[in-house]
Amino acid sequence: MKNKTFVVIDGNSVAHRAFHAMPALSNKKGEPVGAVHGFMLALLRAVDDFCPDYIAVCFDTKGGTFRNKEFADYKAQRPATPPDIISQLASIQKLLPELGAAVFAREGFEADDLIASVIATAKKEQPDVIFYILTGDHDSLQLVDGRVKAFIINRGIKNATLYDAAKVKEVFGVVPGQIPALKALAGDASDNIPGAPGIGPKAAVQILEKCENLENALVQAQKSNDGSCFGSGARGNHLKEIILQNREKILQFQKLATMIGDAPVGPVLKKCEFTNFAGKRPRHALLEMGLSGIAKRLPQENAGRNGMLF
Repeated sequence: MKNKTFVVIDGNSVAHRAFHAMPALSNKKGEPVGAVHGFMLALLRAVDDFCPDYIAVCFDTKGGTFRNKEFADYKAQRPATPPDIISQLASIQKLLPELGAAVFAREGFEADDLIASVIATAKKEQPDVIFYILTGDHDSLQLVDGRVKAFIINRGIKNATLYDAAKVKEVFGVVPGQIPALKALAGDASDNIPGAPGIGPKAAVQILEKCENLENALVQAQKSNDGSCFGSGARGNHLKEIILQNREKILQFQKLATMIGDAPVGPVLKKCEFTNFAGKRPRHALLEMGLSGIAKRLPQENAGRNGMLF
């Protein structure tokens, strides 16, 4: 029997990439819909590629999270969100339930945390579900395992890369669960996490390869000998000193980079059941928003799952 499939979408990430990839489209009401159009293309592509039985789309909310309170510079380098994106995010969130896709947004939690929580909850509800995360950010790679893959959008949905655990190791040099520790040591410019001064990606990978996790590396750094995590000689001693001098910051950065999987999302699978755009509501909702081109791509009423969209 085929395992059920669950597509989890990073709503803000996909919408922002659609906004920058699409021309400045507007509907007959004069409302901007370029990002909405691009987002819906990504959704249709995900439905076509993965034939999901469940769909969840997770969004950020205003007000920030514990990350902003604990580290004032978290994402501080990012420019203000253009008004046209804000209005289109609202349009996307309004449209998705009409298309049969569940929306998750909760104050105090990033979309990343909601993604982790939806997957963790669904795994408990049904152990054999297969998950695909659709996003433009690499943070979700930390969730990849035997049942979770990440579909990372690069320069548009058609150029997306599918990551399993082997692909994460090939590209980043670490296993998925080590991604937060890698960011803590080497930094992450996209989230404005500086990392440990003097430790770049190569050194961070070498440390994690030998010590497996950040906590063990910190224990090794406190030992009087060189320690297996850092190598011998002056370079090993230098890395140890960096780790010891920046211990608290490194642990804080790892916490900032870790997706929290215990957000109160409630029961998931029943809410997220997806019926392949069944009924008249999806088509009517798209037409109402002026997205006739997207409406034409939906499966015909009472038809089976869509075969090819592109």
